[in-house]
Amino acid sequence: TEGMGDIESLRNKSKFCEELRELREQPTDPQAQQEIINSIEEVYFSNDSFDIVKYELEKLPPVLSLQVMEEYRDKLKQQQAAVSKKVADLILEKQPAYVKELERVTSLQTGLQLAAVICTNGRRHLNIAKEGFTQASLGLLANQRKRQLLIGLLKSLRTIKTLQRTDVRLSEMLEEEDYPGAIQLCLECQKAASTFKHYSCISELNSKLQDTLEQIEELLDVALSKICKNFDINHYTKVQQAYRLLGKTQTAMDQLHMHFTQAIHNTVFQVVLGYVELCAGNSDTKFQKLQYKDLCTHITSDSYIPCLADLCKALWEVMLSYYRTMEWHEKHDRDEGTVSSSDGNNVIGAEETNFDQTLRSRKRSDYNLNKVNAPILTNTTLNVIRLVGKYMQMMNILKPIAFDVIHFMSQLFDYYLYAVYTFFGRNDTFESTGLGLSSSRLRTTLNRIQESLIDLEVSNDTTGTLTAAEERKEKVPSPHLSHLVVLTSGNTLYGLAERVVATESLVFLAEQFEFLQSHLDAVMPAAKKPFLQQFYSQTVSTASELRKPIYWIVAAKAIDYEQMLLLMANVKWDVKEIMSQHNIYVDALLKEFEQFNRRLNEVSKRVRIPLPVSNILWEHCIRLANRTIVEGYANVKKCSNEGRALMQLDFQQFLMKLEKLTDIRPIPDKEFVETYIKAYYLTENDMERWIKEHREYSTKQLTNLVNVCLGSHINKKARQKLLAAIDDIDRPKR
Repeated sequence: TEGMGDIESLRNKSKFCEELRELREQPTDPQAQQEIINSIEEVYFSNDSFDIVKYELEKLPPVLSLQVMEEYRDKLKQQQAAVSKKVADLILEKQPAYVKELERVTSLQTGLQLAAVICTNGRRHLNIAKEGFTQASLGLLANQRKRQLLIGLLKSLRTIKTLQRTDVRLSEMLEEEDYPGAIQLCLECQKAASTFKHYSCISELNSKLQDTLEQIEELLDVALSKICKNFDINHYTKVQQAYRLLGKTQTAMDQLHMHFTQAIHNTVFQVVLGYVELCAGNSDTKFQKLQYKDLCTHITSDSYIPCLADLCKALWEVMLSYYRTMEWHEKHDRDEGTVSSSDGNNVIGAEETNFDQTLRSRKRSDYNLNKVNAPILTNTTLNVIRLVGKYMQMMNILKPIAFDVIHFMSQLFDYYLYAVYTFFGRNDTFESTGLGLSSSRLRTTLNRIQESLIDLEVSNDTTGTLTAAEERKEKVPSPHLSHLVVLTSGNTLYGLAERVVATESLVFLAEQFEFLQSHLDAVMPAAKKPFLQQFYSQTVSTASELRKPIYWIVAAKAIDYEQMLLLMANVKWDVKEIMSQHNIYVDALLKEFEQFNRRLNEVSKRVRIPLPVSNILWEHCIRLANRTIVEGYANVKKCSNEGRALMQLDFQQFLMKLEKLTDIRPIPDKEFVETYIKAYYLTENDMERWIKEHREYSTKQLTNLVNVCLGSHINKKARQKLLAAIDDIDRPKR
């Protein structure tokens, strides 16, 4: 309705436009027309509204005649016509665009009428098509879609049927010892099963495939154990391919190490046991329960040589398999590191030490030792991890004893940490220097372990109270380092290889315990959870802190700091002119660092030195060297301004050469040396303030600084004042 109203309005406007055009086209005399317009009264041009009809009627004479009325009417018509024509001219002259737009609207009206007719016809045709074709076509499309869905379902069902039958083929492949093929087939089935996981029957199949994979791993472990006594290259190649498909090559190497350890132990035990039983001459089975070390004491002198010969023969078979295993890896794995072990493997535990003795003669470390990302492990670490795995299974089955199991696990870790510290980190000389090598938290942890777990009694005296005996029963003997581990040789950087293996394997074990925290917390009774939190916060987290005291011992011995102090004592520091050549003690110190760098590289050929360990070693050595330099400067009796400049020259030369040997930035304790040298130039008041602010220097170093300045820019009175300030600082330390 609204649209029709707009069209009607446009139509009226168009009609008005045509009338205007007709008026304009009528012939007129412009002068006569203007005279007619001028004859119109002024009242018609005013803005005030008035009644025109009333106005005209009032002008009529009282007596009307038809002729007068007609003449007056004709006059009004002429005036109206003149005004209308004048208006038409003005409109048409001043608004041509408006007229043109009206014409376009008229044309549009015609087009709209035609479109309305087309739409009407289209709707009629659409109704005919709907009734005749659409419903039938949609029915056909629905049936086709259902057919496609059924075809896809049929393919899925056929695939699922094939997957359900793969267990037969997997069993056949396992019987044929085709482990890589079985794993490949199993992984492909798992991948296919994940595609159809929306079917309820697939969940059971997934579980079955996972069980099959675990069964294959168990069979692989059995197959791997056979390598230790009878190496077969084809058999071992299949096993390694299988582990590679599983992504567990590192696990394979760890398991192989343990199997060799077990093979050595079982082989020598059975040989010695046979001779012991033969010598005993009876069927007493008590010998089978003895430890290997105790069993050897029953060998008689007559059977010693034959037993030793049979032991050598039996161990030769194991070593031959080990040698061939090494050859296989050297041939096939030159570009891939698959294990990281060490020559100092297992410095803790008797069985692991025997294994280490057996394998120590090999020419190079286990398979591609220096691979960057491989963890450093000992057999002890692996055995602890295996024990933890068994403990976890025990807790899942016997949840009421979960706390006891976790408590024993914590004791196992405590003993491991205490043993590593006792072997490689304890040094009363360095602890007494006040350098803070061990944090208070670490010292507290070690003291707690020693008091609660370690039996320090050296005698076997059974006297004492029953309570003391019960307490000792809960403790274990203090660990003892194998005599094969040498920590006193400078060529090996004082047992750095063994220190790295022991420390980093402990750090790795601590990381594994961190991963287990959530699992242990889940099985721990609520009332005992504070124990677990305390174990992690006070023990597990302190494992990495052992690095500082352990590697500090190496750094303290690797550089001859005492020799440097002797060389510095021979330098004349009260020179009168500025020197351009540094002193020889700088070159001697740099040679020490170069030698340390060479030895570190030699050790890294045997055992991979992780970057954090290398950084700690360099940091310790540099820090000790810089503190030794300050100590040397503090021994100076006389020093001039030029001598202080010589100190700066020496130290800058040392820094420049040192930065070429190490990537550590910034250089540790660099400011410690520079600040001490520059303090010589301070005035009395500035030095007093400086002394109170720099308590990192010893009393001797501060006192020497004041004494050296005496006579140059500090008088005796000022010296007494500064020494009193030093004494005030030192008093709380006493």
